[in-house]
Amino acid sequence: MSLIMSGLDCHRASLDLRQQLAFSREGVEEISRWLVRQPGVEGCVLLSTCNRTELYISGETEEPWRLLCRGTQVSEEIMEPYFETRTGEAAARHLMEVACGLHSQILGEDQIITQVRTAMELAQKAGSADPALSALFRLTVTAGKRARTQVRITRGIPSMGTRCRDILIRELGSLEGKKILVIGNGQMGRLAAELLQRAGAEVKVTLRTYRHGETVIPTGCGTIPYEDRIAALEGIDALVSATASPNYTLTAQQLASVSNPPAVAVDLAVPRDIDPECARRIRCFDTDSMGEEGPGSPEEVAAMQAIADEELEKFFRWQDRQTMPSQPLRFPLFLDLTGKKVVLVGGGTIASRRIGTLRLFGCQIVVIAPELKSREEDITWIRRPYEMGDLEGAYLAIAATSDRQVNHQVGEEAHRLGIPVSVADCEAECSFYFPAICLGEELVAGVVSSGRDHNRTARTAREIRKLLEEMK
Repeated sequence: MSLIMSGLDCHRASLDLRQQLAFSREGVEEISRWLVRQPGVEGCVLLSTCNRTELYISGETEEPWRLLCRGTQVSEEIMEPYFETRTGEAAARHLMEVACGLHSQILGEDQIITQVRTAMELAQKAGSADPALSALFRLTVTAGKRARTQVRITRGIPSMGTRCRDILIRELGSLEGKKILVIGNGQMGRLAAELLQRAGAEVKVTLRTYRHGETVIPTGCGTIPYEDRIAALEGIDALVSATASPNYTLTAQQLASVSNPPAVAVDLAVPRDIDPECARRIRCFDTDSMGEEGPGSPEEVAAMQAIADEELEKFFRWQDRQTMPSQPLRFPLFLDLTGKKVVLVGGGTIASRRIGTLRLFGCQIVVIAPELKSREEDITWIRRPYEMGDLEGAYLAIAATSDRQVNHQVGEEAHRLGIPVSVADCEAECSFYFPAICLGEELVAGVVSSGRDHNRTARTAREIRKLLEEMK
C-alpha cells in the first residue's frame, strides 16, 4: 500500500480558511466519488470535522491537498502554506494519533472517534474505500475507543460540548434556570443541549421536521420549529448553534430585529452558523475562540501514544499478511479406512486426539510410543520408541511426537514407502493434512486451512458441526 495524506487543522489554519474546505456528509460523498476517479488514486477517505480536513489516499498520485483544492475550486496558492502532507508510516501514525485525541483542541476529545468512523462509512458508501484504507480506519477506530476507555483524563469526559458548557458557565455564572436556545438537533447539538440541561438550564432545541420514532429529542429539553428561531431569541440568556447548514443560522440583520438578544452565543459549526458581524452586539465564541484545554499530563499523552503505536503495529502486520505469497488450496480427499492399518507414532495430547478421531472410521490403529496418554481397548499399542521399518504395511502414517527428529524420520520413511503421512509439527513434510472432522447423519465434512490460522479452522469446524446437528 502506498499511503499519502494531506491535512489542515485548527493548529495551522484559521476558521476562515478551514471553512472553505469544510464538507457536509453529502459533500464528502460527492468529492470522494470524484477523487477516486483521478489518475493514480486507488482509494480515498476524507475526514472533515470542525477542527480539521484531512484526505487520505492509497495509490501513486500527486499531493492530496492539490486534488482537494482542484475538486472544490479552492485556490491552491492560498491553501498551500496551511496543508501538511505525510506519507507511509507517518500518515498512518498521524491518523491513529488523531483518533486518540492527541491532536484535538481538547486532549482525548471523544467525538473524534465517531467522526473517524463516519469518514470511513461515507467512503464505503461512495465506493472510494479500498481494502487497505478500510483496514487502517477500522484499527484507527479501535485505537480511539481504547484511548477513550483505557486512559483516564483528569479533566473528565472531554468534548466540544463540555467546552461549550464551561464557557457559558464562565460567562453567565451558574446555568441554573438560564434560558438557552440550541439551533440544530444533530449529534453536536444534542450533546450540547443535554449537557446544558443537566447543568440546570432551561433548554429549547430547534427542529426542522419531526418524524415520530425517528427524531431524537434531548432528554428534558423543549423544542421549537427552526423557522421560529429568531423570535425565540427574545429575552433568552444564551444561544448555541451547531448545524451542518452551508448558510448562517443567524445573520446580523436578523439579530438586529431582536430587541432583547442573548448575552452570549457559541458557534460550534464549521462553516460558521453565526454571522461574525453579530459579535458587534453580543459576545460570540466560535470553535477557534473557545480556546484549548492544554496538552494534558505527560502520563495521559504517553498512554494514548502507546495505544496508537500498538494499533499501528497491528496494521503493519495486516499489510504483511497481504503481501505473503499465497499457497494453493488443499484438495479434500475422502478415504474408506475400514480394516486398513494406520500407524500413529506418538502418545501425547495430539496423538490422543488423532486416535479419538480415527476410531470413528473403522481402521486398525497401531500406536508406537513408550507412553500413551489415553488407553483405548480397540487399538494396538507397541510400547517402545519408533524404529525404522515400523510403517511396513501401513495404509496411512501419522507422526505426532514431541521430538522433531523422530517426526522427520517417520515422514522420510513414509515418503520412501509411498504411504500418505501427516507430520504434526511440519506441514512441509506432510503428504496429507489431518482435518478437523465434522459429523452429521451419514455426513462427514473435513476442514483444513493453509496452516496459518488454526483458531479459524476450529471456529469454522464448530459452525459446520452446529449446521449438521440442525439437519438431523
